[in-house]
Amino acid sequence: MNFVTAERQRLVTTFERVGADAPTLCEGWSAEDLLRHLVIREIYPHVGLFAKVPVGLADPAREQVEELNGQDYDTLLSTFRDGRQKLSPLQVAPVDRAMNTLEYVIHHEDLRRAQNPVLGRVLTGAEQREIFTHLKGMAQMLFAASPVRIVLHAPGIGDITALATKRHKNTVTITGAPVELALFAFGRDRVADVSFAGDASDIEKVTASKRSA
Repeated sequence: MNFVTAERQRLVTTFERVGADAPTLCEGWSAEDLLRHLVIREIYPHVGLFAKVPVGLADPAREQVEELNGQDYDTLLSTFRDGRQKLSPLQVAPVDRAMNTLEYVIHHEDLRRAQNPVLGRVLTGAEQREIFTHLKGMAQMLFAASPVRIVLHAPGIGDITALATKRHKNTVTITGAPVELALFAFGRDRVADVSFAGDASDIEKVTASKRSA
């Protein structure tokens, strides 16, 4: 079983374990809100797209939004557990890995690290390297607003130069395990176990800068 499939199954198990009202690291979202987001994103992606179209042109999509908003946690979990539609592009393994590896990892951490006590788990070295590979592909976009050059350092695995242009003369190096670097890159600063090297004022600018996919 590949990593993205295994992580999806583990995420389902964690949703089953914590219940609908469990907190998450996503501000204002319960576990049920996070689960609904994943269902819409993965199984009904057209709903989120067409729901923004002017009234009259996307009434069916709006009806599906209302239907999804009315579904209870168990129904949403069953839908997510059952998986993608038969013709979904996510049935293609490379597309699934590209779109969902970090999505599942980050949201799984959103769920497990928000609990008290934090739910435990161990990522293998191979899984950390998989996270690192996908982070490398997204780092430039995630740190696009950074005021300095960013180097992500995962001891024993490698470095990612996330942002390096002629206008970035100073460098801040962020060190941590790949999952921790990913959490920081996606703005989960308060739970990301990372350390910084560089000028103190530059580090302050980096931690204050917006990071978003």
